[in-house]
Amino acid sequence: MRRPKAADTAIDAKRIKRWTDEFAGYRHAVTKTTIESWLDQFDNGDRDLAARVLDAVDFYGAERIAAGFRAALNSLDGWHTNPAERTGKWRFAAYAGSSGESGDAMLHQFRLANNLDHKNNDKMFVHRSQLIGEQLGAEDTVVLIDDLTATGDQVCEVWTEHFAELVAGIGRVFLMVVVAGRGARKRIKDKTDLRLIPTKELDHRDSLFLDDCNYFTGAEKDRLLEYARIANYKLPKGRGECGYLLVFQHRCPNNSVAILHESHPKWEGLFLRHD
Repeated sequence: MRRPKAADTAIDAKRIKRWTDEFAGYRHAVTKTTIESWLDQFDNGDRDLAARVLDAVDFYGAERIAAGFRAALNSLDGWHTNPAERTGKWRFAAYAGSSGESGDAMLHQFRLANNLDHKNNDKMFVHRSQLIGEQLGAEDTVVLIDDLTATGDQVCEVWTEHFAELVAGIGRVFLMVVVAGRGARKRIKDKTDLRLIPTKELDHRDSLFLDDCNYFTGAEKDRLLEYARIANYKLPKGRGECGYLLVFQHRCPNNSVAILHESHPKWEGLFLRHD
């Protein structure tokens, strides 16, 4: 979560332009008109509060994601841009239970970010079903790619159902994500053989409705929760009650607060998730 501007800061053309510039890469256009329409859903006395929510949104555009992936890969022992200097074989795959999930998009971005898109590197990028045929052993490394693990629950489910048997006997198996939520690391360590490598790890301060988040007062959080319940009564704080103000360029996670992404006759989010 980013630090919002001070209360009662003018919602002027300059501030709106900063938002449109910041969110320009989102898959659905975020414009001056859509921002003003989103703000109009709040009572006049709450528009300043809504504006500070937008200030606090932590947005991951393509270059930020790429920079994180480059740093994360270069931090792994045994990796080298020169194949002759790598330790063992390396394979990369999307961490997904089915095709079309976020892991597929992230694998493509990871490959581009690390200049591995030349056909000479094709053999390193595989589908999970191919892993068992790669004959990888104790000296080898598999890096699985995804955008977010918020609680670790889904990671553990996918591990049990799809990956545990495929990577048995391989020396190192990493899960590289753009963002990991609080508690995810421990759960993944306890329930899987994955080594979690996040480019950023969130803590309690990044959860809007927790006391540790001091950018908003208790009264302001209560008021935002009222709006979030209009957006999604069952999951106002987002899935897992994460309360994130997190948005990726390709999709707003459903772990983020409902006012950001829900869409129905009573509420229209700014960062729509549907196609």
